[in-house]
Amino acid sequence: MKTLKISILLLALLAFKFQVSLNAQKLSENAQISLLTCNPGTDLYSVFGHSAIRVKDYDKGIDWVYNYGTFNFKTPNFYVKFVRGQLNYQLAVNHMQDFLNEYQYENRSVYEQVLDLSQDEKEEVFNFLEFNRLPENMHYLYDFFFDNCATRVRDVFQKEMTNRIKFDEGAYKQLSFRQMLKPYLEPQPWSRFGINLVLGAIADREATLDESMFLPDYMKVAFAGAQLSNKPLVKSSKTLFEQQIIEEKISFFERPGFVFWSVLIFVFLITFLEIRNKKAYKLIDFIVFLFVGVIGLIIFLLWFATDHTAVVNNWNLLWAIPTHFFIAFLVFRKSKSNFLKYYFLVSGILTASSLVSWFFIPQQYDLAFIPIIIMASLRSFKLFQYY
Repeated sequence: MKTLKISILLLALLAFKFQVSLNAQKLSENAQISLLTCNPGTDLYSVFGHSAIRVKDYDKGIDWVYNYGTFNFKTPNFYVKFVRGQLNYQLAVNHMQDFLNEYQYENRSVYEQVLDLSQDEKEEVFNFLEFNRLPENMHYLYDFFFDNCATRVRDVFQKEMTNRIKFDEGAYKQLSFRQMLKPYLEPQPWSRFGINLVLGAIADREATLDESMFLPDYMKVAFAGAQLSNKPLVKSSKTLFEQQIIEEKISFFERPGFVFWSVLIFVFLITFLEIRNKKAYKLIDFIVFLFVGVIGLIIFLLWFATDHTAVVNNWNLLWAIPTHFFIAFLVFRKSKSNFLKYYFLVSGILTASSLVSWFFIPQQYDLAFIPIIIMASLRSFKLFQYY
């Protein structure tokens, strides 16, 4: 009797599993699954473009976009979690027309690559996406290089078609993460300055072809040259919306390099006047070391107080010394201090050495850092002489 009950239970479970499997087969033979790639926007969060998956099946009334690049502003402690790298992103599903309208409004081109998938492969992808959209599965912890809206899309196809998709390694020119980001940041020099400031040494490691797909444009190119079961992965490509080109040139005088070199020249003049007039203009030192100290504190806190993997091992701390923030308030003291004398000696040597080691450390500096480094080194040695 017990054996009979177990057999009946097993049959019931198998029947249930079979029924679920049947219910999961929702797509018709006319269904299409596509990779959508969207051009960069003007806002910093959109400057690297976007990727999503489109599932179109007019026979079933389906035209949905699966978008891994959304988050909930109502999340408790939203800004704290965002800064600390602990904010969960989530998969959202939109109607295709709503998705397209948004990018038309933002004047960002949208490209579609229809994938040449078998019926079973379409079902695999669709079922995976539907499973991912469940409330208990829709969230993931965002990582700039290794787990973002593009890599999630890449992983959908790689997980469901293990060993069946072959990307063309020979066509990929290996670049570092920082080199890949550079063209996107050219129109926004201050954003480039800030991003180069906080990215750690990992940004200068050469990315593999698989890793390069953290950028939507690179994934679009990789998919275009990929093979699925010895046939091209992409069946057809088309432009769904072509943006209007709007030339927005940044004046040379507004770029970080010009601004900081101009400030450095001014500091040189002040230093010359100090030496000639035998005076000490402490306000200049306060501003210089407070500014460099703020930069150092930001880098230090991002590295040690957040979960962002892209900002660790940041060699900019060689010159952006966090303690400058606190020392800046001590430069107004009239009494001589041995502590400050040796502090600024060490600071000057360390800062100057960061320029000397430019070509040896495993991290690339932004050229706009040079005048700041020279400025901090110059004033450090000047204060050492003063004390």
